[in-house]
Amino acid sequence: MKIGIIGAGLSGIVAARELVRRGHTVELIEKSRSVGGRLATRRIGDGRADHGAVYFTVRGDALKREVQSWMSANWVRVWYADPYPRYVAIGGMNALAKRLAEGLIVQLNERVENVQVEEDGTVTIKTDVTKRSYDRVVMTAPLPQSFELLGSLVVHVEPALQRLVYVPTFVGLFECAGDVKIGTDGILDQELVPGVLKIINNRQKGISGTSLVSVYMEETWSEDWFEHPETETLIEVERLVREEVGDIGIQTRQLKRWRYAQAKDVWHEPFYQVSHHPIYLAGDVFLESDDPSGRTRFESAYLSGLRVAEAIEKNMDR
Repeated sequence: MKIGIIGAGLSGIVAARELVRRGHTVELIEKSRSVGGRLATRRIGDGRADHGAVYFTVRGDALKREVQSWMSANWVRVWYADPYPRYVAIGGMNALAKRLAEGLIVQLNERVENVQVEEDGTVTIKTDVTKRSYDRVVMTAPLPQSFELLGSLVVHVEPALQRLVYVPTFVGLFECAGDVKIGTDGILDQELVPGVLKIINNRQKGISGTSLVSVYMEETWSEDWFEHPETETLIEVERLVREEVGDIGIQTRQLKRWRYAQAKDVWHEPFYQVSHHPIYLAGDVFLESDDPSGRTRFESAYLSGLRVAEAIEKNMDR
């Protein structure tokens, strides 16, 4: 079968790898200039800063086996363990995404405009570049974006799934002078000043040769400041950082807005098939029914991609 996957984040990449392994022809369509989604790393000066996923943890056997192979390949390592290992990608989280996507067909810088099912049962994806036809389609973008692309087909999606609410997150990226220290391991994420969720020094984390500090803001703060001008927002983020850790010699500053950073609720199935259509929804918001954490994370994105690929293979003759 020919399968199209919208979104080349972790779920999309994992699904593509598994489907290719099973002998299918797969294309990933990604609106950005790189794969990875929230496995995002930015070069600033001579350093690197993660500004999406900070680290990931492992609970289940499926990801545990995969991570062991990644460690053997020198793709990931343990950053710190308190009380369980926090894994980070060597060279930044985006480097892991790029390694996982090696050998896959990826159409970058291509924005999907709509998805429709033809009379013969194939699915057409119209982008700002061309039209593409597939036997099956997997949509891994944040649900509000996927629902918009589905257009009239959204009536076939359960209302409860359509009601899931996403919240934004702002990340301030600060290039600092000298050898800055943030906590023992390069992270502060407990009892911080109101508005600040966590502060990370990417040099202490081991992905940057210079002191680049990523400051993640709380959901409510990010919602309140979402429409403010960038300069004004950065000034406030910097003020809060100084209040928490003092003067760290900030030289340059940038801001990343994640509009759909995380869902406030989750769907307790690892994927969702749009009723009677060869279209599947996947991503970190889709959790396995026995997931012990109950929240979106790296592992839920990984498992969703894996499970949707398995389901497509199982149902390919239907």
